[in-house]
Amino acid sequence: MNMGTEKTKLTGLAYFGKMMALISHEIKNSLAIINENAGLMEDLSLMAKKGNPLDPERTGTIAGRVVRQVQRADTTVKRMNRLAHSVDNPVTEVDVAETLAFTLELGEKAFSTLGLRVEVGPLAGPVVINTNEFLFMNLIWEVLGYALQGGGRVETMTIAIRRNDNGVELVFSPLHAVDGERTPWDRALAEALGADIWPFADTRELVLKLPEILKTV
Repeated sequence: MNMGTEKTKLTGLAYFGKMMALISHEIKNSLAIINENAGLMEDLSLMAKKGNPLDPERTGTIAGRVVRQVQRADTTVKRMNRLAHSVDNPVTEVDVAETLAFTLELGEKAFSTLGLRVEVGPLAGPVVINTNEFLFMNLIWEVLGYALQGGGRVETMTIAIRRNDNGVELVFSPLHAVDGERTPWDRALAEALGADIWPFADTRELVLKLPEILKTV
């Protein structure tokens, strides 16, 4: 398995940078709301010093807003921490549905900006493979980028997870357009993960095949 190609490194850095940008934006939003409510509390404090009674209901509302934003920021930082640790092991057990859901959570802001909702199809049970978690998430991001290119508009995209004899298949549908070509980044990541990517114009689907066990060299 060649995980050290320059293309793989560059696309990995680009993906990591994009996710960090989205994460930092979410943290900044939470801090801005906390700062705004801190200003309101300061105003109430100054009014109280001038003899105006504090409104318990209003102060409670402000405190509740701050608590919610702290919880939101904590969730965002936990996502950032998991993303950072996804590079720790070259091969590890990956719950496909859970990791896929996490990848979609990371990119949720980007998808919502496009007016797109991405859903994971129902599963009868957990599907676990041994692969590189970070590159797997990176490839999902790249495949979604491919799936969204071209004309037309798709408001909801579904990713179905299917087992096969050699591992697992992820089926993305419907696609905007299919030209039968794969980007160089897709090929580099696919090679690193031992994966195949097959777009089908007739059904507007893209099938990503991953082995059950990623063989290392």
